Amino acid sequence: MDKGQHLRLVIVSSGTTPVASFVSFSTDLTFHLSAQTDDSTTKDSTDSNGLWNEYDVVGRSGDINFGALVVVNSSSIPNTDNYFQHFISKVSDTAVDWKLVFVSGENNRTVGKTVCYGKGKLTNLSVSAQNRQKATYQGTLNLYGPVTVGSD
Repeated sequence: MDKGQHLRLVIVSSGTTPVASFVSFSTDLTFHLSAQTDDSTTKDSTDSNGLWNEYDVVGRSGDINFGALVVVNSSSIPNTDNYFQHFISKVSDTAVDWKLVFVSGENNRTVGKTVCYGKGKLTNLSVSAQNRQKATYQGTLNLYGPVTVGSD
């Protein structure tokens, strides 16, 4: 069993040499998958009591919610990371590649095993800046297409 700080969201930039960028100063992460079902019970259903419905999966969806501190680029963290300002332009109709990975090492940036990966669209970005509190932001990445379980 591993702790939450060792599961990180990585956004993979496209290009000739893909670069894995962590969500910098990350504070929380939620990964959610769901299946939409439709009642497929008919008179031909074989439930002897007639009490149980049968369901077919008619759709799948999922999202990743993440949060982090609002920080301007820091010289102590590599420039390949994603800060709040990098996400502003990603709230669009363009899919990005993402990975959920286990990490270790300095600043939890040594990638270990991949849990899963896929594509998603950043559909929500909000900032919370309460008086005398650290400013944070939350983002939602709606999954777009299949989710693949890591094999490394």
